[in-house]
Amino acid sequence: MTTPREHVRNAAGFALVWVAAKAAHRVRFRTMGSVPRTGPVILVANHLTMTDPLAVARVAIGHRRFPHFLAMQEVFGWPGVGALARATGQIPVARGSASAADALESASERLDQGQLVALYPEGRLTTEPDQMPGPARTGAARLALRHPEAPVIPVGTWGPKQGNGHIWHRHTACLSVGAPVDLSPWAGRSDEAAAREVTDAIMAAIRAEIAQAKQMWHAR
Repeated sequence: MTTPREHVRNAAGFALVWVAAKAAHRVRFRTMGSVPRTGPVILVANHLTMTDPLAVARVAIGHRRFPHFLAMQEVFGWPGVGALARATGQIPVARGSASAADALESASERLDQGQLVALYPEGRLTTEPDQMPGPARTGAARLALRHPEAPVIPVGTWGPKQGNGHIWHRHTACLSVGAPVDLSPWAGRSDEAAAREVTDAIMAAIRAEIAQAKQMWHAR
């Protein structure tokens, strides 16, 4: 049960993220209406810039859901940004350490509570010259296999320039939200091969939504 204090924190989180997202981006998105209003959800996306989580957050909030991102631990030490991340219940990831798996445990707990968890399967910024996602890690797939009740919703982003060069310039971000990824072929499995195959299915779905977002961006 949500306590009054949690209601206040969630309301403040919605307001803070909304303002930050509006300042960073002109967000345009299309959706298949596939983000449930209640219950656990896993949102997966490509990762072009350090600010595109705000665009993805804007999409989640547009569906009346508040996202809990898996974010690199360093973010929590940045002035202002770190305080916002902590206040809104984001999940730190200590990349390359033995405790990195703790982030998936925290994400799993969020899903058990019926919340929306957002993550980037690549685990880093996209660096490919064509701006398409590169190799992905299996964290999102493992989380999905562990929580078959949580739909995996792919999001494709296009428009923001790669890296951080644009960070002080407001720009247009086009996002396409797809239908849940069909993971029924892997029902009941949790082995390494299943995690790798599910990762491939997730990334294929993200790439399909990037193609839609790219069309939106050129037609804007």
